[in-house]
Amino acid sequence: MRYLFRISPFLALFFLLSCKSEKEIKPAYLYIAPFTFTTNPNTQGLNTFEITSAKVFVNGKEIGNFQIPNTIPVIHEGNAIIEIFPNVKENATVNNQKYYIPYLYHTANKTLRALKTDSIFPTSVYRNSTNFAWIEDFDDQTLSISPSGLSNSNDSIQIIQMNTPGVDAPFSGSSHCGLIEMKSDTTALFEISTLSNFALPNKGSDVYLELDIKSNIFVQIGIYSDDGFSVIQSPVLVVNQTGGLWKKIYVNLKSETGNLPNNTRTKIFIGIFKNSDFQGTPQIYLDNIKLIYLN
Repeated sequence: MRYLFRISPFLALFFLLSCKSEKEIKPAYLYIAPFTFTTNPNTQGLNTFEITSAKVFVNGKEIGNFQIPNTIPVIHEGNAIIEIFPNVKENATVNNQKYYIPYLYHTANKTLRALKTDSIFPTSVYRNSTNFAWIEDFDDQTLSISPSGLSNSNDSIQIIQMNTPGVDAPFSGSSHCGLIEMKSDTTALFEISTLSNFALPNKGSDVYLELDIKSNIFVQIGIYSDDGFSVIQSPVLVVNQTGGLWKKIYVNLKSETGNLPNNTRTKIFIGIFKNSDFQGTPQIYLDNIKLIYLN
């Protein structure tokens, strides 16, 4: 007995095209190197940064977010405009890596070829529309921050040279940094705030605080807002101990500044609470503090 199997012409054509399509899909590859970042130190402060990942577009189509450096596949052949947007860990959160809008994205033109790897070495600068409301780098050896009225500690912030033992900063170009060293009290609250008030944009605008920090104790960052009737303290972020290393922190203040009334005066504060369980001397090193937003 013979069994005859008949295949629909349409089904045969589907299998043929599927096999052909699978056979022809050969991606090109892009190696994306770590970003380099430059600043005008006279007007924008030092060029410390931490770009951890990037969002990649090819001819206007989003390919995805990738840790960098990385080699990524791209289904495209021929001329391509590659756009690489630098991401940072917003509010020091690994799972919250976002494009940092004050940084300009990188554009490259490439001719992509199947199974070939092209390399891109992205660069970035601050956008021309970036407004620097406050920069504190301690290098002029004057302070724009001082202990606030909430402090119950006799400690203070001091300016020290970068070659002081224990500083061990990984960046160059800075001659001094700030140090908070709490010595005296068993339990104490020490807090510093800016001497100046700032008129920051509201209505949902992004406002960022950048800083380099090394700390062996938890540090709280936030704002004081004064609308002329009341002064409100609003914590934004608690920075964890940094394990003996300097960390670059990007704090988005929009959650607290976005809904402020017009003409509200704002101060930045940094606070430390030493409880009775803490063993040793709290030490907090600070440098390259910037309060910025886009015009």
